[in-house]
Amino acid sequence: MDNSKGKRFKDDINLLKGGRFFYLTLIICLVVFFGAIGILITAFNRLISRHDQQLSAEISTIMAEKMNSSIEFMTESINSTAILLSSRNYDNPGQIYDILKNNKNADYLSAGFIDQSGEKFASDEEASEFAKWDLLQTAALANPVSISAPYRSSVYGQPVITLFASLNYADTRHGYMFITYKLSELQRIAVTRSLGNDVEIWLMNAESANIIQCAGSDEHSIGSWANAYLSMQDINKEDVPVYSDWLTRIRHLEDNIGISYSVGDTFYSQHCSMISSMPGWYVVVRIPGNALSATMHTFRNYVLYFLAVLLVVVIVLIANMYRLAKRDNEILEALSTYDPLTQVLNRRAFDTAAAKWIARGKDCALIFFDLDYFKQVNDKYGHNIGDSFLTTFSDVLKKNFSENGIISRFGGDEFVVLTDLHSVEEVSALIRKTNSDLSSFKLPGADKKDREFSISFSSGAARFPYDADELPLLKKRADTALYKVKELGRNGYLWYMDLPEKNA
Repeated sequence: MDNSKGKRFKDDINLLKGGRFFYLTLIICLVVFFGAIGILITAFNRLISRHDQQLSAEISTIMAEKMNSSIEFMTESINSTAILLSSRNYDNPGQIYDILKNNKNADYLSAGFIDQSGEKFASDEEASEFAKWDLLQTAALANPVSISAPYRSSVYGQPVITLFASLNYADTRHGYMFITYKLSELQRIAVTRSLGNDVEIWLMNAESANIIQCAGSDEHSIGSWANAYLSMQDINKEDVPVYSDWLTRIRHLEDNIGISYSVGDTFYSQHCSMISSMPGWYVVVRIPGNALSATMHTFRNYVLYFLAVLLVVVIVLIANMYRLAKRDNEILEALSTYDPLTQVLNRRAFDTAAAKWIARGKDCALIFFDLDYFKQVNDKYGHNIGDSFLTTFSDVLKKNFSENGIISRFGGDEFVVLTDLHSVEEVSALIRKTNSDLSSFKLPGADKKDREFSISFSSGAARFPYDADELPLLKKRADTALYKVKELGRNGYLWYMDLPEKNA
């Protein structure tokens, strides 16, 4: 099929089908697909955020409880030790101090004793810190145990806490044993291996809002002091009221308070738990959301990668299916639209295309062509020669009329043309030219006399909208003109408007 024929084929199909909707359908499908992907990503992100909040709150609660439990374990441990030492009723504080100092299995930094007069049985460096941190005042609160606020020890160069327990000796005398622990011991107890240094753990004084960091990603900040009110300056503006309310509730000594907020682009879940053995002190645990959702984000990315690959595969399959369907449709359309011998429209396709042509409302002419004595050609020379007649005739019609019209084999040796009508004379000239072009046709394979046999035709034409303003009546009028030509001896043409009966 050459370019002009291919273009004509597509034009005829578009006229019959009203154009292709494949690309529009494909665009709609892609829009729906990407819309669904957008909804999926949004839903997935919301699910991750909700998962982070719920999971981090649960982990924060567990962390706070673990740290609180570890402090309580320390208080119970020192109280048990004090009870045991009291039961032995030592004669003097020196004996008690020697036992505490020589304990090889201790997991604490130091231990010592204070008698009821305030004398300290400890190293000189440790004794010097009692005045600096008002530890004697804390010791006097032991009933039976008290615990100091965290402080940075100049002796050990790190944050520590000191626990005191009431102890009796020499029948009637009274004093306090003390044990100093490093805060990193609490960190070791509280932090889980799976979260590592992502978890931040603080001890916080409810009254002053002073906090000391016990664990975190920056090891140099461990043991540092800060204030929760000052930290509030870094929180995103929309979350400040939530954080401020949290601080107010802590000042009212509420227990087990959890909040969520953001600092910059980082989401945090924060939970606090009151330390029962340290009145006015809380364990505060803060976990960034990315520490929890990294796995979820990785899973989401894998889903997106899979969907992207799936989209490419789907597009390739759709394109391949379209290519195959297009090829099959062209074959089926050609079979259902075109006459297989002459490659002009068949009758059904012509009626559909002509109805759309007429609907434009422009002047046009419908012409019926009928080959003269075609049956004799088939009978004398056979159907192969007859088919040559038909293909030659259709080629001449396409040559003269296809540029501004549509052509159909209406059945047997009858053809019909619907063409633009600029003037009757112009169309009549094309009919005459068709007759002239056919005069050169020679029968293939016949003797000299038969090769001179020429094709002739009879034709009748009618005008739209002058002779008829609808297709069925227009065909009837052109057919009437055709039969009048046959009555007059064939090999000629007539316009319906020129029929004698019409003008009588």
